[in-house]
Amino acid sequence: MALLFARVPAEAQLFSLSVTNSASSVLVSNSVTYTINVTNLGSGAQEVWVTNSFSSPLIFLNANGPADASFVTTNNIALFELTSFTAGAGVQLTLTVEPTNTVSLTNTITVVSSVSTNTTFTNVIVQVTNFVTEADLGVSITGPAQAVITNDWMTYGVNATNLGPDTASSVKLTNTLPAGVILKGISPTNKTFSTVGSNLIFNLGTLTNSGFANLQFTVQPTNIGPLTLAASIGTTSIADANLANNSASTNIVITNYFPGQLVASITSTQVYNPQNGLVEQTIMLSNVGSTSVPAARVVITGLTNELYNAFGTNDGNPFVVYGQSLDANQNVSLLLQFFAFNYFTLSNSQLQAFAVPPPNLSPPAAALSGTNNFSISRIVPLSNGNMLIEFPTIVGRTYTVVYSDNVTFSNAMIAPPSIVAPANRLQWVDYGPPTTLSVPTNTAARFYRVILNQ
Repeated sequence: MALLFARVPAEAQLFSLSVTNSASSVLVSNSVTYTINVTNLGSGAQEVWVTNSFSSPLIFLNANGPADASFVTTNNIALFELTSFTAGAGVQLTLTVEPTNTVSLTNTITVVSSVSTNTTFTNVIVQVTNFVTEADLGVSITGPAQAVITNDWMTYGVNATNLGPDTASSVKLTNTLPAGVILKGISPTNKTFSTVGSNLIFNLGTLTNSGFANLQFTVQPTNIGPLTLAASIGTTSIADANLANNSASTNIVITNYFPGQLVASITSTQVYNPQNGLVEQTIMLSNVGSTSVPAARVVITGLTNELYNAFGTNDGNPFVVYGQSLDANQNVSLLLQFFAFNYFTLSNSQLQAFAVPPPNLSPPAAALSGTNNFSISRIVPLSNGNMLIEFPTIVGRTYTVVYSDNVTFSNAMIAPPSIVAPANRLQWVDYGPPTTLSVPTNTAARFYRVILNQ
């Protein structure tokens, strides 16, 4: 059958046509897929032919379209036939081919119907080359820093890198969620992904030499026992000579609360602190059992206000942690700090105390080496015995305070939680537990550093 095509002005065309290709550059014998979208702008049903004319020899691998479409090939031409293409309807056709020569491959796509000589066409060019792009894609996983209790909201990091030397395009990162976890959030929040089974697949696009992408996943493990976190990275656009770092995994163990008899009770009224803009209330954590516990947490349930100094979250409820052992019949005061516009009711029944593993309060290496340390403008002893430090900040960045009882910081510890700077200068008060392990005193020196987190 011979088809005659006549080009007409755009306003007279009866079809809209768009074409995308899976890659703008491929190696010889690699495949490229064309996705063709056609819409009938006419007034009636038509028999329509969509012709793909290639400028160079190739191998036709696959073609897909609606059920009423047929497909034939002749030399370098592929032809789709739509027997009844109704007015206003749209179809999507896909065509996968394998170039056999190094060339600038042009695919001319033409649409013509049985009732009109008007045609719609476009050209798509793919560069076919023998040049091998080399890049070393890698992925790593950073597990949670703290021990994880059943139903804790734990966060882990997946870091994708391109160690070069060339740029890699169409990079895909797969994060595999293990069984027994609930996905609670992903950061950055603008990263879109598709889901295949338990795999979250992210299209990272292009990673240049030394380029990277960091994602944070927050999940809630629902069962005790071992948990494997895994991720992988790859692309078809480059030759990756080092496949050893294309996948990564780490194993953690989910535990239950430790044995112990702990009680938490409210010991003060709520007070608004104009220094930090928070509503504060003191509670007493007591070990009423006969044995000591290595550390303790107090979970606050039923809150309608944010717990500012929360150490973490368990099943949606925030908690604070007392980070050292509590002997039998020993008690310690903990200060709770809330974002609240008014005082509110908090009862003892909302406080649940548990024995837990000791938290990891070791500072990052940067705190000991001085790297990323922020200059502290002043340190002021307050009349109530607390210590105030003030330091310049970058709005929106996160900072961690590190403290020690000696100037060499040989036994330094972090003071959780980290702080997100709301302005270009920040005041932070050391009031003791739960943020630091003890209340500052006049008889014991305390030294501070501030770390800008990455």
